[in-house]
Amino acid sequence: MSNNSQLTSKYILLPFVIALSAAIGMLAGYRMNFNNNDISLLKVENIDSNSSQFKDGRIEEILRFIETNYVDSLDQNVVAVDAINHILRQLDPHSSYITPEELDEHNQKMEGVYTGVGIETIKLRDTFYITQLREGSPASDSGLQIGDGIVTVSGDTVSGNMTSFADMSQLLKGEKGIPVSIGYKPVDRAEIVIADVTPSDIILQSADISYLIKENVAYVKISRFNSNTYEQFIKSLERNSTEGVDLDLIIDLRDNPGGYLPETINILSQLYDEKDKLLTYTEGLNRKRQEYRSTGRQFFKIGKIAVLINQNSASGSEILAGAIQDWDRGFIVGEASFGKGLVQEIFPLSNGGALRLTVSKYYTPSGRLIQKSYNNINEKFVADTSDYTTKILNRTVIGGGGVTPDYNISDDINTVCYNFFDYCDYYLIDKMTDIGNYDLQISNISGKDFTDFIGEEFIEDVANLDQSCNYQTEAYLKARLKRMQEGDVVFTQTINASDPIIDKALQVIADRKTTFALLSEKK
Repeated sequence: MSNNSQLTSKYILLPFVIALSAAIGMLAGYRMNFNNNDISLLKVENIDSNSSQFKDGRIEEILRFIETNYVDSLDQNVVAVDAINHILRQLDPHSSYITPEELDEHNQKMEGVYTGVGIETIKLRDTFYITQLREGSPASDSGLQIGDGIVTVSGDTVSGNMTSFADMSQLLKGEKGIPVSIGYKPVDRAEIVIADVTPSDIILQSADISYLIKENVAYVKISRFNSNTYEQFIKSLERNSTEGVDLDLIIDLRDNPGGYLPETINILSQLYDEKDKLLTYTEGLNRKRQEYRSTGRQFFKIGKIAVLINQNSASGSEILAGAIQDWDRGFIVGEASFGKGLVQEIFPLSNGGALRLTVSKYYTPSGRLIQKSYNNINEKFVADTSDYTTKILNRTVIGGGGVTPDYNISDDINTVCYNFFDYCDYYLIDKMTDIGNYDLQISNISGKDFTDFIGEEFIEDVANLDQSCNYQTEAYLKARLKRMQEGDVVFTQTINASDPIIDKALQVIADRKTTFALLSEKK
């Protein structure tokens, strides 16, 4: 090998060496392990210091040379984080380093609880306005109203300057039990009013948006799988079920990124009255095959099922959809899902951060691995696109690249429409004098105002916008107003009323017989 080649190899290897040493030094000794009933923390076995990788002390030697001989000073933390991320990027798309600040936010999402006052805001020009007060939150009982402009928080001015959303969120979060003083300008008055609001635990709702969409047909939206999703799902079924009557079910997993595996398994168990049905299994080079099966303890009589997915439905969403499809328990409607078939464990580190590391792959009951293709440093991962058959009706399903719906219906929403959806709250707040008295004609919206909002020329006039969004702009504007007036459930009902995927799901439930009837015919 030439000297140049040797030098190149050393430069390539150096970040790996530094990162590996830093990662080993920070590893605290815990991993997150899932089972069917709970989430338990188990101790990781110590790394073998006599293993061939570390036996000759190359890592420590190189670090000592760098520390004592490098030409300039180094921020070791920045170097370590940079190098760790460089290593993890070579593995797969989902392994990553989590900083202490990110870990706190991650844990809040996964645990389904955060400390705060329960306010949702937008920033219009240079002022934050309230668009939502969480039901039962400290802010909901404080006198604050939707449309109020926030001027100060705990003495800090947040209006008329460059205060960011992150800074605003941190100020409103406060500390549990210590009042936050909010100076605000009410929507119907000019003077500033002060409200003292005491932060408390706020439950993140992940499966509470539900209603009877038709007689004995319940709609349940599951936005993610955190530690209280199963409990909220059961409460949603309880609100909408009638004793002794089969409840047909539309489960909306669109834009659900996944989350805790046990919550997904517990929800799936409620959809099968049989015990010991294989729902999914995981396996990896250093992880033995682990199977997750139904418990047979079903609390409600569930009839026909339609599961809604789109290209942002991932991980736990795909496990649920795949199990329903593989057992011919129901039908999948919407777009092909994201294609994440890898399982991560969280390894807390001594610096307060964590390592999110892929340790195994998960498979649907038919044996499908739905992970889409990706490239890593060692090899090109090629998705398994083999044909598989469902467990009961022997229908053909395909592995690799996500779950393919039984009924493919596109959302048909483009970028300009999503920009308009973001714009709706701004428009409503800007025009607010009496939230209950609007003339919500789409023609009243200025094309120039919308163009100024998104910062580029997307449209020539609002008529073109309405056409490109499949004539849903006025419906969405009205739905956002409903959200301000009556909350998320009514907002979802309003949106669903003109949703072609919902229409197809209702049609499928009305037209298709239960699996049991189809089985009888097959026999």
